[in-house]
Amino acid sequence: MKNLYQTVMADADGAANFPQMLIREALLPELLGDDQGAISYWAGKSLARRFPLGNPKDAATFFSQAGFGTLTLVKQTAQMTRWQLSGAPVKLRKQVAGEDDFTLEAGFLAEMMAQQLGVAAEAELVDSPRKLQATTVTFDVYTDPDDVIPDYDAPEPLAIVRPDTPDAD
Repeated sequence: MKNLYQTVMADADGAANFPQMLIREALLPELLGDDQGAISYWAGKSLARRFPLGNPKDAATFFSQAGFGTLTLVKQTAQMTRWQLSGAPVKLRKQVAGEDDFTLEAGFLAEMMAQQLGVAAEAELVDSPRKLQATTVTFDVYTDPDDVIPDYDAPEPLAIVRPDTPDAD
C-alpha cells in the first residue's frame, strides 16, 4: 500500500475523502486481515438490507451521499446488470490500495438487485475499459430469474433525500 496520508492529501479532493480512506484503507485491513474481502462483501449486503433502494437513480444518489463515488448503470440484460463506479473516492482508493478493495460496494449492489427483483443475485468486479482503469471500477451483478427467493416480501425503499437543486425531482 502506498503512503495513504501522502497520496490522499496530495490530491485536490483528498481532504474530503480522508476520513473514509483512513477507516477503509488503514484500519479495516488491520482488523479483518485475510478475511477482509469476504467480510466486506457480507457487510455491503447487510448495508443494502438496512438501506433498501428502489431504483438505479436512488442507488446513484445514495452511493454519492455515502462517499462511495459516482454510480452509473451501464448495461442490463435479463440475467446481468453492469455498473460502473467512478469519481474522486474511487481514484484515490485505487491509487492507495488497488483494485481489490471494492467488495463492500459489490455486496451492496448484489443485495440491492436481489431486493428489487426478488431473486438470488451475486456481484463481481470485472475489468474496466482500459481508458477508465485508473478512475473506475466495474461490477457485474448476476441474477437468476429461476432462483426466486421463497416468501420474498420486498422492503419499503428508502426515501432518498436529494439536495435542493432546480433539476431535482
